[in-house]
Amino acid sequence: MCHASRIVVLSLVLAAAPTAGATQQNQERSVVAVVRFDNNTGDERYEHLGRAMSSMMISDLSVIERIQLVERERIEEVMDELDLQQSGRVDPETAQSLGMIVGAQYMVFGAFVTVDPEMRLDTRIARTETTEIVTTADVRGQGESLFDLQQRLAEELISGLELVLTEEEEARLRERQEANRIDDLETALAFSEALCLLDYGAYPEAFEAIQGVQRAAPGSLIVRATVDLLRERAADDARDRVTDAARGRLGGLLGRNVTPQRRARPAQC
Repeated sequence: MCHASRIVVLSLVLAAAPTAGATQQNQERSVVAVVRFDNNTGDERYEHLGRAMSSMMISDLSVIERIQLVERERIEEVMDELDLQQSGRVDPETAQSLGMIVGAQYMVFGAFVTVDPEMRLDTRIARTETTEIVTTADVRGQGESLFDLQQRLAEELISGLELVLTEEEEARLRERQEANRIDDLETALAFSEALCLLDYGAYPEAFEAIQGVQRAAPGSLIVRATVDLLRERAADDARDRVTDAARGRLGGLLGRNVTPQRRARPAQC
């Protein structure tokens, strides 16, 4: 491996580190789940920002082939099953259950606090099997420079772990971070609201919400990917509504009281 590239990433192969002569292709991929970051600001305006933070971290790290990231929507589904959607907070015991259900070897947790104009981001990584904290990291700076904070947090977070990135991996990571870039805090908050609506199945509302995000950050890869996903989900939702309406009319003709159920905008978002 290149001596100049000493940045360590959370591939977390602590339990199965290969010998010095082993190639990357022979290394087992570590499965990592990034849980939505906690809002410790006391300000409801930031309530869903943790969704955007975890989403961007998952997308950024997905370019490292030695790490297998659990999909964010899958994590949210399991949190819903465990009745954690409202608080979004995961204690050690619940974290173990969550990690085992999604098949993750390691869980990444984060939190953020603000004392205007400063924001602090904290992260910790735990082994699912033992709930042992592997490493922690925190950064602080101007909240309006959210992208810079996220990059610094990644650097701090991965610096104490054992897998060295090659120059190629390091370049891919930086390229993905730049591609996902959302500079403005207000835009990140709007993106988080769209993700909340997505998580609760309000696809047309989520698609409408993310239009403003795309206008504010037209070059962001993660925003474009979410727009494409929501366009597909909203189209499916529209077809389902047409089908429900047709069934309702058919029920009326047959003398049955069939009322299509229309989802309201989730109060949580």
